[in-house]
Amino acid sequence: MSREADYPKQEKESIHSPYFMYNFLIKMPRIYFLREDGRAMGAAQIIIALIQCALGVLCFRLFLQEENIPETGYVPVPVTLIYIFWTVPFFINSGSTSVEAQRHPTRRLFVAAIIMNIISFCFATIGTAILTLACLTYQSKSNDYVWSQMAGSMLLQFLLFSAISEMIIAGLLISWIVKALQHTEYDEESFSLSGCHTSITS
Repeated sequence: MSREADYPKQEKESIHSPYFMYNFLIKMPRIYFLREDGRAMGAAQIIIALIQCALGVLCFRLFLQEENIPETGYVPVPVTLIYIFWTVPFFINSGSTSVEAQRHPTRRLFVAAIIMNIISFCFATIGTAILTLACLTYQSKSNDYVWSQMAGSMLLQFLLFSAISEMIIAGLLISWIVKALQHTEYDEESFSLSGCHTSITS
């Protein structure tokens, strides 16, 4: 009779029982750690987005309102402006999500930060290609070096620098978060194995 009473307890302690799998794989709390540089990188993404928005306003006033320039080299001005203002919300969301993931490291925030940074990385890559073409062809199509051309060239170069910076930061954050998730899964596996070893020896 005592063996039958002890059977549920033995089944709970068995490493092959559903109770053990539920506790160690589902119910067990998971702790994630993202390096502190992730918060600084997220803040940098927000600052880059705000700077890009300000540069976009300056480009709009210079190219369309004051000089009425339809294109920057081989790239139409509306294409450049659409890229600038379309990507600002994504860069801000990527930065804020990365900061929040570093402050409150959970799997859901890590996945959201990875998704947003992948989107930002793709947009920054497209922007780098567009702005590189604009910078290379904007000066070559004009022979007179007036102040508007110099200002426009500087604005395009600043925008190119911000796009490259966003691309690098987003790539770094993606790699850091993926490593943090992999490191956590490895720790959970070692903890499960140690728990299994303890239950077997006991």
